[in-house]
This record gives sequence, C-alpha cells and structure tokens, in this order.
Amino acid sequence: MKGWILLALIGGILYYLYTETDTLDEPVAEVQAMYQEAESKLDSMTGTQLQRIDHSVDLLKTDIADRLSATEQQALNVITQSQAKLDDFKQDYCGNGADKHSNFSKENQTYICDKLK
Repeated sequence: MKGWILLALIGGILYYLYTETDTLDEPVAEVQAMYQEAESKLDSMTGTQLQRIDHSVDLLKTDIADRLSATEQQALNVITQSQAKLDDFKQDYCGNGADKHSNFSKENQTYICDKLK
C-alpha cells in the first residue's frame, strides 16, 4: 500500500511540474529532439519516410459523398489535400461563430466540422 501512495505522490509531483512550471520544458524538448533525430536517421538508413495516415478524412469523404454537389466535392478535395489546408479549414470554418464557407451549405459545413473533430 505504501508503494502505491509513493507512486501516486511522485506522479502528482511530476504532473504539477509539467503543467504548472517550466522546469520540465527543457527535458521534454530534449526527448522530442532525440525522437526527431532517430526518425530522420531511420529515414536516411531505409530511404523511406514515415507517413502518418489519417483515416478519418477518407471515412468523411465516403460518408458524405452522396450529400455533396460537384462544387462541394471539389472544395472538399482541395481542403483535404494536405494537413495544413485541413487545419486552416478547421480554424476558419469550424467552431462557434465561425464564418460560412463559400462552397459548402451550412448543414454540410457543420457535418464536415463535426466529423473532423
């Protein structure tokens, strides 16, 4: 029982240091740098690059395909070409008080935003 209490105290202290102070920022940055370095070494050794696949976009495209007009489908294809464009769309057109997209109907825009969250 004492071991669990001690483990909980250590966990609480680490959580406090990570969230409320900046004392762990440097070690976390070092670990992230080591991870990036290892990933780049792996890429250079194998000649390939790691690609993260986001299946939610593919599911969205197949799920909403019958609801969209031709112009809406083209706009969705443009938006989902890269993660940066997708992030820009989420920031500009999703959330409370967001602008209405010129190519999507209000219902389809809301549906797309709900599926991308």
